[in-house]
Amino acid sequence: MHPYQAALEAAREGVLLHEQGAVTYVNPSAERILGIRRERVAGRPLIVALRDHRLEALALEGGEGTLEVRGRVLEVRAVPGVLLLWDVTEVHRRLEDLEAARHALAHEFRTPVAGMAALLEALEGGLSAEEAAEVRRLLRAEVDRLARLVEGVDFMAPQREPCFPLAELKPRLERFLSGMLKARGARLVWDAPHRVRADPDAVYQVLLNLVENALKYGPPGEVLVVSEPYEGGLRLEVRDYGAPLEEYKGLFQPGRRGVHAASVRGSGLGLALVRRVARGWGGEAYGRAWAEGNAFGVTFPPERVG
Repeated sequence: MHPYQAALEAAREGVLLHEQGAVTYVNPSAERILGIRRERVAGRPLIVALRDHRLEALALEGGEGTLEVRGRVLEVRAVPGVLLLWDVTEVHRRLEDLEAARHALAHEFRTPVAGMAALLEALEGGLSAEEAAEVRRLLRAEVDRLARLVEGVDFMAPQREPCFPLAELKPRLERFLSGMLKARGARLVWDAPHRVRADPDAVYQVLLNLVENALKYGPPGEVLVVSEPYEGGLRLEVRDYGAPLEEYKGLFQPGRRGVHAASVRGSGLGLALVRRVARGWGGEAYGRAWAEGNAFGVTFPPERVG
């Protein structure tokens, strides 16, 4: 194989060569991006391989652009006889998620900060000992809320990816949520004996969001953390004993909250961030009903399971 051809075969971008309106070469990346088999389109008209008149026009006329083609976002550049393709679907999706998360975070941070400012003004205005004690209690609650928000932002850029036992995270979660667990009369029941290859801080933040949601919106009592094999990989989920929800998928959209959240403060941000970080390690976030309530969790692909 000629070195140039070897380079084309190994290229990450899709490369399609054409002459006089017919396909002469398609590399493996272009096969994947276009969803075609190159042996079936070789020598045939461009439209057979591209299956989109906008792509065909770019290939023939030259230029560049970003197109949504069959549910995928493609960056395309065309020069005479050559069409270059980049699948940027995941990049666009992550940018959209980050923008939505930015707006939600800004709103979520403003609320406790405004509350703390009002409480400090009340303290400065002079209060009785009993009133001052109550204000200090409310200030502590707002500080704890800010701490949880800051913890929730830490996993936006995970870096370390050792293979570690999930059991390592249980004491850390119990320490951080001790006040909330006590207030709700709840306890963590841990049945997650597996190991995963991921950033421990990222997995911790996922579990923190899911356990905190279960404590906020579920009934008092036990909150279960369970890991089990799933589709060749692993799923890690938090279960409560609440009444099954009517819908789960939409709750992972930024700003969406369930019907049980009407009396609980929050922006609906947590599950959207859980979904983002799970996709970062090649998994997915989900919600489902289980035999005795609701379960929210994340999956790990086979290569992430120790």
